[in-house]
Amino acid sequence: MKNKFLEKVFVLMLFVLFVSPAAVFASVVKFAQLSDIHYQPTAPANENSMKLKYYTLDILDDAIDQIKNEKGVDFILVTGDAADKPKAEDFDYMYKYLNKYLPKKWYYVLGNHDVSPKGLQKADQIKLLKDNKVRDFSKGKTYYSFKPKNDITFIALDGTYENKSTPQGYLPPEQIKFAEEIIKKSKDNAIVIVLHHPITYPTKSNDHYLINDFALKDMLKKYDNPILVVGGHFHACKIRQDGNIVKVASPAIVSYPCAFRYITVNNQKDKTEFIIDYRETRLKDIQALAKKRMKWGFDWAYGKESDRVSTIVIDKKAKNK
Repeated sequence: MKNKFLEKVFVLMLFVLFVSPAAVFASVVKFAQLSDIHYQPTAPANENSMKLKYYTLDILDDAIDQIKNEKGVDFILVTGDAADKPKAEDFDYMYKYLNKYLPKKWYYVLGNHDVSPKGLQKADQIKLLKDNKVRDFSKGKTYYSFKPKNDITFIALDGTYENKSTPQGYLPPEQIKFAEEIIKKSKDNAIVIVLHHPITYPTKSNDHYLINDFALKDMLKKYDNPILVVGGHFHACKIRQDGNIVKVASPAIVSYPCAFRYITVNNQKDKTEFIIDYRETRLKDIQALAKKRMKWGFDWAYGKESDRVSTIVIDKKAKNK
């Protein structure tokens, strides 16, 4: 009995000696990101739009089926515009649909299609999300944070207006302050900020920007944490790095390229890896139709290879410049 105990101690010592310390202390979180589903039950098949709303559930079902068969997914982020019109019945349907079919727990951030002066208000969305037991919408706020691992912090923000219908976004000062307070308390953490409006732009637009993105960018530049900022909204792929800050815009379910992402955060003692992946849905006839519907060409939405798939390593010893 004593010999077996000593054997185990010896094996453990060998493991500690020869296995990389970074690997021993690594925390890994892998999530799927679905964005811009734009469910609309009344959409006609021949609608002249880049959004294939008639086929939304078919495309979404394929994405969900892929996520079910993907190894290591911890949860799903749905980054806004689950439905196309700010109607309570459409969003309630989609939240129930996602609750029923998504294989893992999921989180939501509001998109610009989710609220309207003449439709749903943010208080209405909070109630719908709370009633459907969507995580972290139980405190009367549309922004929140959560920690899937002790050294990995997620901050969900809301850049949508409710007093006007616009694709533009704006982050109120209280949300910038909220995010900064979380980061201050998370000195050694990898930070993931998720919101509908990205802070890197796949194409030029006069009315789709987060109009005070500079406020968020300036705040983030004060901190050395490895930081990933993930959005959707443009229905297009883009990945850019600015020092310790990685900015991601992700494609839409409802329009070409009818795709979604897997993102892995591998937080080690001396570095953090952000592994940003891309998966197309497998309904190629629908994808071909979506490509044909693109009014301004399709290259801007598809992006370069580096806009779709990238592994970015942030050295924790390097200071943010």
